[in-house]
Amino acid sequence: MDPLTSLRRLIQTHPLIDNHAHNLLAQAAASNYAKYPFEQITSEAQGPALHNAPSTLPLQRAAAQLATLYDCPTSEWDRVKAARDQYVERDYDGLIRRCLEGTHSLLLDDLLTDQDIEPFAWHDRFTTAPTKRIVRIEVVAAQVLASILPNGFDKTSSDITVLRQYLDQFRQGFNQKISEAIADPVVVGFKSVICYRTGLNVQVTDDEDDGTLLESFSRTLSQGSGSTYRVEDKPLNDWLVRQALNQLQSAKESDASGPNKPLQLHTGLGDNDINLILSNPAYLQDLVARYPKVDFVLLHSAYPYTREAGYLACVYPNVYLDLGEVFPMVSRDAQESIIRESLEIVPTSRLLWSTDGHFFPETYWLANKQFRDALEKVLVDYVNQGDHNIDQAKIAAADILFHNSNRLYSLNETITYDDRLVPAVSTLSGLSSTDALESFMHSNPDVKYIWMQFFDYTSTVRVRMFPIREFAKIVRKQRRIGICTATFLMLQSDTVCPEGSTTGQFYLEPDLSTLSRNVGIDSKSATVMTWGRSEEGLEVEGCPRTLLRRVTADLRAKHGINVLCGFEIEVILLKCVTKPDTDEEEFVPCVRNHSWSQMTRDTRRMVPLLEEIVDTLASIGIDLEQFHAESAPGQFEFILPPGSPVAAVDTLLKARQVVTYVAEQHGYRATLHPRPYSHAAGSAAHAHVSVTPATQEESFLAGVLKHFTSLTAFTLSNDVSYDRMHSGLWAGSEWVAWGTQNRETPIRKISAGHWEIKALDGLSNMYLAMAAILAAGFLGVQEKLPLTLQDCLYDAATLSEADRSALGITTQIPTTLTQSLDNMASDKALRDVLGNTLVENYITVKRAEIKKLNAMEAEVRRKWLVERY
Repeated sequence: MDPLTSLRRLIQTHPLIDNHAHNLLAQAAASNYAKYPFEQITSEAQGPALHNAPSTLPLQRAAAQLATLYDCPTSEWDRVKAARDQYVERDYDGLIRRCLEGTHSLLLDDLLTDQDIEPFAWHDRFTTAPTKRIVRIEVVAAQVLASILPNGFDKTSSDITVLRQYLDQFRQGFNQKISEAIADPVVVGFKSVICYRTGLNVQVTDDEDDGTLLESFSRTLSQGSGSTYRVEDKPLNDWLVRQALNQLQSAKESDASGPNKPLQLHTGLGDNDINLILSNPAYLQDLVARYPKVDFVLLHSAYPYTREAGYLACVYPNVYLDLGEVFPMVSRDAQESIIRESLEIVPTSRLLWSTDGHFFPETYWLANKQFRDALEKVLVDYVNQGDHNIDQAKIAAADILFHNSNRLYSLNETITYDDRLVPAVSTLSGLSSTDALESFMHSNPDVKYIWMQFFDYTSTVRVRMFPIREFAKIVRKQRRIGICTATFLMLQSDTVCPEGSTTGQFYLEPDLSTLSRNVGIDSKSATVMTWGRSEEGLEVEGCPRTLLRRVTADLRAKHGINVLCGFEIEVILLKCVTKPDTDEEEFVPCVRNHSWSQMTRDTRRMVPLLEEIVDTLASIGIDLEQFHAESAPGQFEFILPPGSPVAAVDTLLKARQVVTYVAEQHGYRATLHPRPYSHAAGSAAHAHVSVTPATQEESFLAGVLKHFTSLTAFTLSNDVSYDRMHSGLWAGSEWVAWGTQNRETPIRKISAGHWEIKALDGLSNMYLAMAAILAAGFLGVQEKLPLTLQDCLYDAATLSEADRSALGITTQIPTTLTQSLDNMASDKALRDVLGNTLVENYITVKRAEIKKLNAMEAEVRRKWLVERY
């Protein structure tokens, strides 16, 4: 893989910790633009000044990007907002989930407001790790005042003794609240907005005479409205900051190994409440020096004082610079300049990322998207200039996005990130559709045609081909590609089942993140995967790829489970020969002297072809983990890297095509037929499934086992698939069971939360097969199913009935597709998750396919399948 491609991929896909964010609006208020102007996503302006926002470069850029998010055909601001309203109404959770994609954890300041927002813990459903709290000290102070004076303060009172009593109560109450927050494991840091209230020129030491504080306290009470107080009097605000710092420093001195809880300070950019001059973080130098055991986070890139903040982060070991809020508040050039300025002298280990996302989920999406793009531009430039090498740039990006915040806030989060876990084309995923196409064409100027692909219920890849100029129109939403809905009920021979109708259509929407040039074939073309969309632009229930994405998202959103998948491709390389007596063609193995993982004389002749396949896959970023000879004559296995479920299936389909194309160049047919020769082992398409965290692995596995005889309708999708599932063939044997490192169970456990699914082959629509497996696991977790089947260490078919029963093994794997389809038809719970219309159509197609294939003679049927799969 090209090193720069690897760097770009990491920047665009590495999980991130958002170290400074706020609550989202509840759906009922999400489109209340009179109260929450949507223009504020790119502007700190308020009131009449905000009316100018649509003419700013940041908002115009955001409008173009949001149009792609909402599938809006224009970036005209009013139409973008209208498209947003429709999205919010039909699927607000889906919009949020899409906007927070890639966010591992949120550190939430949930004291920005208490109106119209979703509660703190509600946000957990959209992130990998639980949300953590940042405590805003000025709001804590206001809450303490309200608790002391619930009926308000008598502004005519001049009794100093009473006032001092109130102040003493306030001191005690505030310090108690800060102490409790320091001890609270959900709280990972504190925040002060003193920059807004009275400026960053904080008095570093307490006055010996607290008369000044008492006067400030009195003014604060007098300015309150009823029991509502806003702390914005300088001596009192300075005192709050010092008190918080004193407690934080004392906590570190008493327990140096305890969790670290920094103080965040708003600096620089803000609305018209701030004094722009006093928002310069240079004013904080003495304060930073006085509290060396407390870590300070200077928020919002301190823009326009980035260099001043950078100086502090460089020379003081307890200062960090946050790069948030300026994304998407300033132009592209300004964003890149801010990153460059922050890197002038600041160690990359002292830089943090945040969105300052608030109210609107799009504030998260735009910030993350624009930051990743700007960071990529800057770091790639530094690598090209020789300032960074690739490894240094990768470490810098991963630290800024994740590791620095993880360390600073003592989050102790763990991730396993490998740039192989995302498909080769994922470097385009952070771009708008138009930008993604332009970027791809810049790197592949010779490509003239684009193949749009979708995968039907018979596991047939359907393709529409377009010249670049026409495909560009599709990307720009200047035209749509309609496909007759009858294709959901169509056989390989283009025959539509009687239940189908030639009326109605859906539309193909290209997923530009999957753009990949076609290699191994003499064609100046590229391939792109697609989503199915309705007339209104909504998801189509029958789209297999959409179904897999939805089930994966539901596992994460509802149960906090993330999934990785990886596949093994097994093919048998055949050559077509003509029978001399009949002139009929037949397929025969390319080699005969052949066995598992052995380099025979025949096998060695195939090495140049195998290596060409591996090199060709690598040329488009699919880096195999290994490859080797399998058991059947002419059979070889290629093991693909893991990825998210949809991405992993995308990679599988692309890799299969490459294997097929390269084999054809040498006169061979690479078939996925599950068992073309009864005297030899068959070919599978084993899937590795990993769930994290593994805390619910038993319920997940229990769900898969409970619904196993139904989901085989998708995983063993042809009658010939069952010819492979026999004892002694290392194919998973004949009983529903699981076993640790047991290759004669249909589910082999490899490690905590990691299984190999063996009852699966290349005739499956892998989007549907994986969706069914994950849906069954989802049901197990949702129902908290206990794992009643015991770990089987043997081939269950060789055990006695009593031994099987002792392990809880009582159910045989279906022996025909008809049995599996009947089981699926009666499995209401699984059907409900997968979608009843999709399941009904799938069963209809497969029953018609069975009838068609059973009408053929055995040898005709074998050849028919080999030619198609």
